[in-house]
Amino acid sequence: MLLPAFIDSHLHMLGIGYYQEIIDLKSTKSINEIIELVKDKDLSFLVARGFNQANLKEKRMPVKQDLQEIDKPLILFRICGHVAVVNQKMLDLMKIDESTPQIEGGSFDYNTGIFTEKALGLVYDKIPEPTKEDLKRYLINANKILISNGITKVASDDFSSFNVPYKLVIEAINEVDEMGLLDVEITEQINLPIDKLQDFISKGYANKRFNNFKMGPLKILADGSLGGKTAALFEDYSDDFGNKGILTFTDQELYDLVSLANKNGMDSVIHAIGDRTVDQVIKTFKRVQEENPRKSQGNAIIHAQLATKKQIAEMKENNIGAIVQPIFINSDIKIVDERIGIRKYDSYLFKTMFNTINTGFSTDSPVENVNPFENIYIAISRKSIDFPEYEIFLKEEAFSVEDAIKAYTDENIRFVYDESHDDYIEINQDIYQIPVEEIKDIKVIKVLKKGKIIYEI
Repeated sequence: MLLPAFIDSHLHMLGIGYYQEIIDLKSTKSINEIIELVKDKDLSFLVARGFNQANLKEKRMPVKQDLQEIDKPLILFRICGHVAVVNQKMLDLMKIDESTPQIEGGSFDYNTGIFTEKALGLVYDKIPEPTKEDLKRYLINANKILISNGITKVASDDFSSFNVPYKLVIEAINEVDEMGLLDVEITEQINLPIDKLQDFISKGYANKRFNNFKMGPLKILADGSLGGKTAALFEDYSDDFGNKGILTFTDQELYDLVSLANKNGMDSVIHAIGDRTVDQVIKTFKRVQEENPRKSQGNAIIHAQLATKKQIAEMKENNIGAIVQPIFINSDIKIVDERIGIRKYDSYLFKTMFNTINTGFSTDSPVENVNPFENIYIAISRKSIDFPEYEIFLKEEAFSVEDAIKAYTDENIRFVYDESHDDYIEINQDIYQIPVEEIKDIKVIKVLKKGKIIYEI
């Protein structure tokens, strides 16, 4: 049957392509398995990503003491990308010791080798910089993956993927497009610190459009992840007394960024997972709009997992949309009870959001699989694919098939700054007729863009 092609309103296109070339830890089940996977790689610098301590036999984070036998600089990124573990060789390369001052808006522990949030900048600074040709290769690889999954438009955060000038990323995307190798239309979520954002605006890039590529909203990371215990909460983590997570910006710093964007005609999309961060973001949007009213197209909170019903109502009052990832339930279902206890009953309220505000689906890939049908299955079933033994999570928040498809298409048009969407896909089963359990296994067999077949199996 034919469906509208999918729009993914928040992912990392460069990250998807890069992920194909680094060590993948998603399937690892123990710290020893991680070590075995990385130690024999014939590389001088080791980067791996995808582990989840909840899935490891040890039920804890790896630490640098576990990595002593690795005699090359090594970085292990948690699946969320908000936490990393490095070995002693990497700490030596970074010239970090017990006396190194902490980074505001993040943290690092010399004794364990664990880095979080803004302190990850110290890690990224030492990763060998990709060339423009590397970036182009990552984009070409990602384009193929997205099209084969029926995704023809994305909002993508790419400026922060590597420690390279943002203009190099712009050049790489445009050159791939000029080569005729970019089928996916990209709306760039501008993830830049305030000094580089000022430079970006001064050069006339705000809202600039190219061919298959346009500049979109400012993207801000306002807290961390639930799995990494860095999402900012009003109350302590239920399994970590005294820890309320991390706000990566002060109220004034967040305001300064959003206000600068707003004054230059740019919307903002803000990563906020914890309820304390959601509160900070809502107040910031409200203050900015009161001081400089501007009709917003795409102001939104990305993730909003712990946004409460009260906060969702406040988002409506302030014309704030939501970009959500039902697929996060796939892995979070194992940890949500221990992380936040009874608060879980006022969390992951994606259907409530859909019924109240503009709510679009995304995957945050490569954090999660980019496959839309896995995302749709979880939105409809509120079940985990990897851990089917867990019960349905908040059944009342389940989507219908029709609404899930709408969240992946019509609702997302706003977040990619289009007025219409005329791409289509052909799939191998009738999604409205098959059992819910089979939805996750649907395959895309044809993609049509502006009437032309660009993918077929």
